[in-house]
Parts: sequence; C-alpha cells; structure tokens
Amino acid sequence: MTEPLPVVPEDGGRLAQFDLEEMQGWQVREAVRGLLAPSTGVTVEDAVLVIEEMVANAREHGRSPRRCRLQLQPGRLRVEVDDSGTGNPRVRTPDLSGGRGMIVIDRLALDWGVLQYEGFKTVWAELPLDRPRFSPLSTAFEPEQTDTRNDS
Repeated sequence: MTEPLPVVPEDGGRLAQFDLEEMQGWQVREAVRGLLAPSTGVTVEDAVLVIEEMVANAREHGRSPRRCRLQLQPGRLRVEVDDSGTGNPRVRTPDLSGGRGMIVIDRLALDWGVLQYEGFKTVWAELPLDRPRFSPLSTAFEPEQTDTRNDS
C-alpha cells in the first residue's frame, strides 16, 4: 500500500502531495480528512467530495502522470490535480454519460479553473473552511416563524 507523501509546512499553510497512479481513492479521502483534522462535518465532507470528483475526472478523462496537491491555507483549502490529458473540464448539462461532477465542484468551491503547461494541465479548486456551507439542495433561509400563542 502506498502512503501519501508527508504533510509539510509551506507558505504558512500545510501541503500534502499524492501520486494518483499509486494511491487508491480511499487513501486520498483519508488524507484529506487527516489534513483537515480536527475539523469534521459538512465542510470536510464537501472537501472530500470535491477532491473525489477532481481525481475521478483526472483518472477518467486525463492521462498519466496524475498527481494531486492539497494546500491548507487560512480559511481555505486549495486542491490541484495534474494530468497530461488534452481536454479541459467544463460545467455541462448532465446526461446519461455524466456531467454532474463539475456541477458539484462549481457549487461547492469558491472558485476553480485550469492552468495549462507544456505537456500537462492543472485543474484547481479553492474550498472555504471558515464559513458554514449549505447543501446544494437546501435553501439558505429559515422558514417564517408564526406565533401560535393564543393571547385572548
């Protein structure tokens, strides 16, 4: 079993790097949870979901070599996934062949994009860690409170 590369201090944050050719999905998920510990809850699970989608896209649509970097910064997590595929991810209308992963990333990330280099690309996303997040299926408002007391 391949272990993730060590988490090392860098630029006031923490960084973890993974060779996605050698790591299983569960190892990446556990590394994310470990990097974000002792935090738990929706924020951590949102990060895990976004990273899973980015890694799955690199494995399905990209080519070797594939690597992942997670950088913990004050109030946010930056995720970068490298692959040598030529296509770029994009938000599209879902159909039977897929298309939901980038919608999830787009909704949960503060921002995301693609950096092109000679021979490879980096898909990146930044996730908030310092504010509560709502599920994409929930509403962001509280229902009106009605006074049910009988004052008569």
